[in-house]
Amino acid sequence: MPPSSDSRDPGILVPQIAQSFRQLPISLIANLANGLIIAAVLWGAVPTPVLLSWSVLLIAVTGARFLSLRAFGNASPKSEPDLAVWTTYFVAGACAAGVVWGLSGILLFHPSSFPHQVVLAFVLGGMVAGAVPLLSSVRYAYGCFAIPVVVPIGIRMMWVGDRIHLVMGLLMIIFGLTMLATSAQVHRLFRDAEKLRRELFSSSEVAQALEYLVRLDSLTGIPNRRLFEEELGKEWARAKRDNVALSLIMADIDHFKEYNDHYGHPAGDLCLVDVAQAMHHALSRPGDVAARIGGEEFAILLPQTDLDGAIAVAEQLRERILALNLPHDASPVASQVTLSFGVSSCDLASVSSPAELIRTSDIALYEAKRCGRNQIVAARKTTSVLVA
Repeated sequence: MPPSSDSRDPGILVPQIAQSFRQLPISLIANLANGLIIAAVLWGAVPTPVLLSWSVLLIAVTGARFLSLRAFGNASPKSEPDLAVWTTYFVAGACAAGVVWGLSGILLFHPSSFPHQVVLAFVLGGMVAGAVPLLSSVRYAYGCFAIPVVVPIGIRMMWVGDRIHLVMGLLMIIFGLTMLATSAQVHRLFRDAEKLRRELFSSSEVAQALEYLVRLDSLTGIPNRRLFEEELGKEWARAKRDNVALSLIMADIDHFKEYNDHYGHPAGDLCLVDVAQAMHHALSRPGDVAARIGGEEFAILLPQTDLDGAIAVAEQLRERILALNLPHDASPVASQVTLSFGVSSCDLASVSSPAELIRTSDIALYEAKRCGRNQIVAARKTTSVLVA
């Protein structure tokens, strides 16, 4: 059967191979433990050279699989070709172990001692059943192990010829077929579970990305009013809890309507992007937020910053915008794009809530516009006292 598209998907192959090699130590321990049991039970019942030769072969195969486990741990493959190679190694190791145990059903089969035959059949059946959860995550691995184990002992039982051996041999074959069907089901369950995990993880990532995008301004790429209001609420609560300052700067592009009328709306959009990005990159601390909250209006939230510090930041922003040197021939203020700023802080007596912080900053911004624009006005003590 050709491998399905899922089996070639690195996203499915990686956890399949990782799971298989992660469980390989259990398989190796079981192989050695059961080999020791068989050797102890059959010691003296079968020729010693045959038993020793089989034991050496079992140890050699187990050692080779252990070396492949260490090599896989050092390689940590991710690409599809590398995963295919390690899948081949794993399946080959399972096949080799199956052949060794299958040989035990022929070489270690006592021709006349029924109890020894039953012990051998019981151990081989246990190996086949126990390998289902250990080998089923990788396609074909379980079949390559179980078929070489079940077929020889089943045929050897039926080869004896009497009724009880015929029944036991037939039961071994039926048991092997049942385990193969069970392994196929386990493989499908593992594959479907991994696909579901990936889909859920992808859905979660998409949801987080969408949730983040709805908080960004689609034109300028900086936070929008929704994110600003959320951050303002959180920072206000933190400022009151920790008794630290929180300042807010309101900024507005001077005569932006005239800019649009003179240069056109596409140029106005580019101007908004340039101004927004300049303010965004001018903020150096992770907690600072520059958001577009209106057409040409911006808000800059400054946690742990008092009024004097906010005024200094506003001056840096004003100079950063001037440094852009964006022409504005329609402005009566200057020949380039300028901004007006209103600054307020939660440590003012008149500011008792986030809404008051916004209101006092807006009043300061209005005063900056009234006084000629391209300047910074800060609220002092009360909203009726404004200092340019």
